[in-house]
Amino acid sequence: MSAARAVLVWVAFVVVHAVLITENLVAPNGPLGDVLVTYPTWWQGAIEGYGFPGLTTVGVYPFLALGPIAIAALGVGAWFSLVIAVDAIALAVLVRRSAPAGYAWLAFQLALGPIAMGRIDAITVALGIIAVALIDRSPRTTGVVIAVATWVKVWPVALGIAAIRSVRFATVARWSVGVAVVVALIGIAAGDPASVFGFFGQQQGRGLQVESVTATPWLWDVWSGGTSTLAFSPDIYTFEISGPGTDLFSGALTVVQVLALLSVVALLLSNRRSLGDGRNASFGYALLVIVAILIVANKVGSPQFVSWLAVPLVALVLSRGPRTLTAVATIVGVIAILTRLIYPYTYFEFLELRTIPLVLVTIRNIAEVVLLVWAWAILVAQLRVEKLAQQFADLGIGDEKGVVPVR
Repeated sequence: MSAARAVLVWVAFVVVHAVLITENLVAPNGPLGDVLVTYPTWWQGAIEGYGFPGLTTVGVYPFLALGPIAIAALGVGAWFSLVIAVDAIALAVLVRRSAPAGYAWLAFQLALGPIAMGRIDAITVALGIIAVALIDRSPRTTGVVIAVATWVKVWPVALGIAAIRSVRFATVARWSVGVAVVVALIGIAAGDPASVFGFFGQQQGRGLQVESVTATPWLWDVWSGGTSTLAFSPDIYTFEISGPGTDLFSGALTVVQVLALLSVVALLLSNRRSLGDGRNASFGYALLVIVAILIVANKVGSPQFVSWLAVPLVALVLSRGPRTLTAVATIVGVIAILTRLIYPYTYFEFLELRTIPLVLVTIRNIAEVVLLVWAWAILVAQLRVEKLAQQFADLGIGDEKGVVPVR
């Protein structure tokens, strides 16, 4: 990349982060609520002897999240400095592979708005970007990054699952599992096993959060004067919805999510013969499907979950721009923009179930389902293409790059 292009990328980085910081400071409805209140409250309680979440007492995040939480307790300036630093490292790694991929990530952040910097997910997304940028060049580093990111928040395990077909998966897996085990042992030594692994069970007793995809029908039931109700849960600092069938549905979602993830694993393993790497479109689409499952089949549905979509988007850009990339980027962009409009700009109106924000949430949720179904269909088709290409290669048909000739 030329010096002029490098300068343009970093100018874009500065502009995007300046916009996001400004919005976080001036936008309505407190987009920095977790950074200003929740994280510092957890840290203050810890140093006062009430236990470190995820380490000496059960928390909603794995214990490496205590690092960003402690920095948030130092103030908003420290938090922004952390996110900017991690994002800058991720962008520097990414643009060495592809400047368009860097621009795609920055455009996504701008579309998503304040939440792109205002939650702990910002750290794990940046680590995910580093992982996809390095997966076919430095599998050991990728494994370490995946392990660390997963011990901050669980969702980056999706990267490991999506990489099952990679020719370097064994190396990624060894380093990822090895580092994850070492981190777990450190946590157990410093805390206790029940607390270190307690985050696994923290979501089980929760109801349907109002922003989740699956809560949509009950939201409209409340809006129309039905029997469903919306209420604040002080234990988890969020709003949940209850109504006919919500308890049963909420309990079944975890099973549905696990089964869906297992089906993706089975699909990828069934095509293990046609190996790929991080440059294959199938890796990006597998990652997109897995992340979409984690969002759609989730009883929580917090707006920051949408930030995870940046990682498969970047992976697809790195895979040399498959023909479906424009459409995927459009859907992902629409989801991000709708999420920005909902949170923070119309969030309080949404909690009052006013019609316009409720319609925005509904469209966003439908778009997430469409993205999941469509990405799954494309993944199946892409795997067939790669399998066919492998069969032609086995027969010695194709050019020096392995491309099958078209007559």
